[in-house]
Amino acid sequence: MGTPNASIRKHIRRLPGEATEPTSTLVLTSHESWFVDVRILSATREDGTREALPTDGGPISRLEWAFAGKSYTKPSKVAGGPAHTLWCHGIDSQTSNPERDEGDMYEQEDGDVLECGQNVDAETGEVKKYEELWHDVGVQLIGLEKDHLSVMLMADDKSHDTKGMIVRVGNWCQGILKVGEDTTVERWQWSHEEHWQLVAKLGQNSLICEATFDRASLELGKVIRHHDLDWKVVELYSWI
Repeated sequence: MGTPNASIRKHIRRLPGEATEPTSTLVLTSHESWFVDVRILSATREDGTREALPTDGGPISRLEWAFAGKSYTKPSKVAGGPAHTLWCHGIDSQTSNPERDEGDMYEQEDGDVLECGQNVDAETGEVKKYEELWHDVGVQLIGLEKDHLSVMLMADDKSHDTKGMIVRVGNWCQGILKVGEDTTVERWQWSHEEHWQLVAKLGQNSLICEATFDRASLELGKVIRHHDLDWKVVELYSWI
């Protein structure tokens, strides 16, 4: 367990290639290490500027990868060595049988973290070493709240092949819902105008990220029914 955090990916590099960042990738991790990782392909206008992320559900081809589950980290036994993290995918947009996802985490002088590991390159099918550079964007208080809030909601309806997870960390909220092979993701952020703003949505199903915004209505173990699907409040944690 640790302090909830929000991290963006600065680049990915498949060795021996160059480092690039073709996506907008955000990972939210709760106090109990539940996480939602959403990677949306960037689109560029003719003038070279990036388009805003889609908020109306499509095109779903913009979703490079999304997955959610729980992570487990072992600290290094050697001073200055890397921690080792395993991400267990309970939900994965690409498959029902995820590959093992793990990496060594090297803290950089500026506070960023370089993840090093190996996995299957989706373009070639080959197992390649990779590097990903992660930056903690910080978690902000919202509105009149005096402490930060971390929430995790989970849905699991095996009879309809449906799984979902939503994680809110302070001023960020992100969710994934997979029904059969259809995936829907949402990303929300507390805006400078002092309200929650949907900044990305891909897929056509309905999530309940908004349920995490009303702090007074949340209770550990509470079940919220939405579109014939039960979402359970599995984690509710606050910190200064």
